[in-house]
Amino acid sequence: MCKHARSTSYNTCVIAFFIQLDESFLQLSLLAHAPALTWLFLWLTQLGDARTIIVVALSITFVLWRHKRLSYKAGFFVTLFSSLAGSYILKALIERARPGLSWNLVIETGYSFPSTHAAVSFAVYGFLAYMALKLMHPISHRLPWTLFLSVLIVFIGFSRVYLGVHFVSDVLAGFVVGALALWLGVYVTNRVSKYLAR
Repeated sequence: MCKHARSTSYNTCVIAFFIQLDESFLQLSLLAHAPALTWLFLWLTQLGDARTIIVVALSITFVLWRHKRLSYKAGFFVTLFSSLAGSYILKALIERARPGLSWNLVIETGYSFPSTHAAVSFAVYGFLAYMALKLMHPISHRLPWTLFLSVLIVFIGFSRVYLGVHFVSDVLAGFVVGALALWLGVYVTNRVSKYLAR
């Protein structure tokens, strides 16, 4: 559409693309509604909520403390808190309202962009995948667990669209925030490892 409108700015084209993408995914999610899928996505979305993330974070901290993996513990906390900080800062700056739908399956408050569920899930479960690749034994278990956690991240993110509480662009932005937080956490892990190896 934009390629035929010379007077249309690039930014306007990008915005129009994401508006159309958001609307298309919301319509698809409504058409896909079924009792079994609803049960699945209601369960999956809980894996990204605050209570579950707190339990996962405490469990990871305990395991890393017990095995004296200080560098990974430092990297994990950087990953977790930077994903939370990035998400909440962007929410406060952008102030995007959630989808105003009559069929949303859960009630959420607060701003929509980016999805904190998507950001924190990408960061936390992504760091678990990183640890699986680096630390898990036997080695043959590393790739299956990494793939499982990667698929889990995607499903948690898109459960938010299915349930009607986020636009798909919120989820994609959350993934970007989570990916940046994960990159920072891995960087810190490697730097602390090198420092402790001196």
